[in-house]
Formats: sequence, structure tokens, C-alpha cells
Amino acid sequence: MAFPSLTKDDIRDHTAGGSFERGQQYLANGAVQSLKQTDNHTLKAKVQGTDVHPYLVSIQFDANQVTDVECTCPYHKGTWCKHIVAVLLKALESDDLPKTEPAAVADLVADLDRDGLVSLVERLVEHDPRLLDQLKRERARLTGNAEHPDPSSADGPADA
Repeated sequence: MAFPSLTKDDIRDHTAGGSFERGQQYLANGAVQSLKQTDNHTLKAKVQGTDVHPYLVSIQFDANQVTDVECTCPYHKGTWCKHIVAVLLKALESDDLPKTEPAAVADLVADLDRDGLVSLVERLVEHDPRLLDQLKRERARLTGNAEHPDPSSADGPADA
């Protein structure tokens, strides 16, 4: 999902006490680090503030608007802080927001049906047989089923 179309005025309307201007300054100073779209509805970034550790910002959105914002700074209470402003301004100036690997994978397989997914996984395992053991472990983790078939039994060579 694309980031909703916001304007600087939309962002300014959610701020108070100079947060918008300070957010612009943070953006200009390069304080926004590692901005990523982590799924179809979430942006996450680190913003280097005055503290030694960067503040973590999370922004939830749908097709039309920002639906929720969070920042680990002590100011964020109701209105959008300068860190949130800086991240949103960075998102506005970005033509294509970088996606984390899970979000990129979701985009790659979104139009595949079950048979297409199975075929893709089979080809990947054919290319790298070690993936079969990883798939078994991940399936067990997802289903809560701790029982896995013995990898040295019937379906392939044991690890050398």
C-alpha cells in the first residue's frame, strides 16, 4: 500500500509548540535514520535527537491518512513531536520508501496463488537444499508443532 498523500500543512495541523519547525530542522540535519516501510501499513525509523540513543518512531497508516503514531521520546503526548514530524517529512520527500525484507517478500508473492507459492518454494529448495530444514523449523514454529521429521530419513541426503 502506498503512503497516504499528506501535505506539510496536514503534518503541521497535528503539532504544537514549534514541533513542526524543529522537525524540519531535524530532517535538514540528517537526523532521520533507517526509514523503512515494515509492512503495508507501517513506517519505522530512528531519529537521532539530543539523547545518546536515537528515538524510535512508528507510523501506522491506511490509504487515506495516518492512523497512529508513536515515538519513544518523552514529549510525545497527544500531538506529533519533532521526531514524528521529521520522519513524515522524510516520507513525503521519498519517491519510493525502502521496505524491510519481509515487506519486500510480501510484495513479491502477493499475486501468487497456493500452487505458485509451492512452485516457488520448490525451486528455491532445489537451488539450496538447506532451505528445506529451515522451512521445517519455521513451519513448526508457526504451527506450534515441535515435531519435525528426521532430516536424515527418506527424503534426501543427510548433511555432510
